[in-house]
Amino acid sequence: MSQSEVQAPLTAKQLQARIAANWQELQTFLAGLSPEQMTEPADAAGWTIKDHAIHIALWEKSILGLINAESRWGSIDIDEAVWQQGFETVNQVLYQRHHDLPLAEVYATLAANHEALVARIAQLSDQDLLRPHREFQAGSTNDAPIIGWIVGDTCDHYAEHLPWMQTILNA
Repeated sequence: MSQSEVQAPLTAKQLQARIAANWQELQTFLAGLSPEQMTEPADAAGWTIKDHAIHIALWEKSILGLINAESRWGSIDIDEAVWQQGFETVNQVLYQRHHDLPLAEVYATLAANHEALVARIAQLSDQDLLRPHREFQAGSTNDAPIIGWIVGDTCDHYAEHLPWMQTILNA
């Protein structure tokens, strides 16, 4: 890849705008659903749209923990040994733990976690976004910029789950 093909990292303002736009798209989709649509149809793995919503909320909470230099796994009440098994294992534990949450609690958790994360991201500078993961997560030796984790579990995460939720709805 030539130097001209290397994409410049997002600035803090660009990141906030991208999160806001993708969040609005997700919220518009969710707002159009009935409680039955949120809780009854499921995909092949048994996930409902409600399960996807709480999943997004919990991963946002883990990013808030990371930005605050807390353990991501601790922020979502996962044992470090489970965390070390990878995101698929973590997702399964979170699904089992939160599948039966009332819909109102899912909505409240999604809103509260997002609000807290967005407020914290607003405190970050362009330079903060380029700081290495290891500066935020104790025990990490990862030198990749923290922005990758933020993007991955916010705007890109909403965009990843939205088509899956639409598929459940249209099945």
